[in-house]
Amino acid sequence: MKYVLLLTRGAWQEEGSDQERGEVYGRLVEWFAKHRADGTIVDAQQLREPGTATTVVVEQGRSTMIDRPLLEAKEAIGGYAVVEAPDLDAALELAASFPVPDGKVEVRPVVER
Repeated sequence: MKYVLLLTRGAWQEEGSDQERGEVYGRLVEWFAKHRADGTIVDAQQLREPGTATTVVVEQGRSTMIDRPLLEAKEAIGGYAVVEAPDLDAALELAASFPVPDGKVEVRPVVER
C-alpha cells in the first residue's frame, strides 16, 4: 500500500548552526538513498520555504490568489515522500526513523484507483 509522509520543517533548519544543518542534511541524504535503493520510497521532493507559496482559494466557483501559504501555522511542510509499505505499522516505523533532531512526519494512506 502507498502512503505519503508529509515532512515538517524543523527548528534546526531555521535556528541550527551551519554545522548542525550540514550534519542533518547528510543523514537525510543517506536515509533517502537507502530507502530509494530498497524500493520503499517511490517519490520524494523537498519544498521551498513557505514564504514562496501562492495559494489559490476557490469559493463558489471563483478563484482568488494569495501570496502566502495556505495555512497560517507555526509548522510548515518542508517536503514529502511517497512510500510503498506493507501496512500502516511499517509506514509508521519508517516515519519514526526520519533522522532529524526535531519535526513531525504526518503519515497518510494514498487512495489508489
